[in-house]
Amino acid sequence: LHNPNPPHCVACIHTKMSPVEVARNASEDARAMCLREYGSSPDVNIYGDPTFTFPYVPAHLQLMVFELLKNSLRAVQERYMDSDKVAPPVRIIVADGIEDVTIKVSDEGGGIPRSGLPNIFTYLYSTAQNPLDEHSDLGTSEAVTMAGYGYGIPISHLYAWYFGGDLQIISMEG
Repeated sequence: LHNPNPPHCVACIHTKMSPVEVARNASEDARAMCLREYGSSPDVNIYGDPTFTFPYVPAHLQLMVFELLKNSLRAVQERYMDSDKVAPPVRIIVADGIEDVTIKVSDEGGGIPRSGLPNIFTYLYSTAQNPLDEHSDLGTSEAVTMAGYGYGIPISHLYAWYFGGDLQIISMEG
């Protein structure tokens, strides 16, 4: 603990973690997965001060932003896949307040129907088709599915809550 390696790390906590950098890494991973799944991916625009840091567990924030981005990218990609219009970018805004750090992920993917909103933090609930129904050979192949297992949002909510934060989903259908 007295000689952290890498620098600024105490166990799994990074004392000077940049949420913009974590969002950039998560967006690269999510876009690569979307590209593999659909053949293309919407852009991701990240807004915020890249020099802003705070102490947190980078792996947890990476997972949370990655899961939210996967959902956003899938929704936008599926909505604009057969359209003549270019898919609009997904936006990530990192805001550092006096007491809070807010990371907002917003997209134009069509929203979640109001009837589905009470279930979004329920494990195994997904607005996507079940990947086991879609890929019956999933267990034998090396295919990676982008959505449909129903654990990404609930586990992200748990990670945020466990470290004193929150995950809020506001959806506008259409």
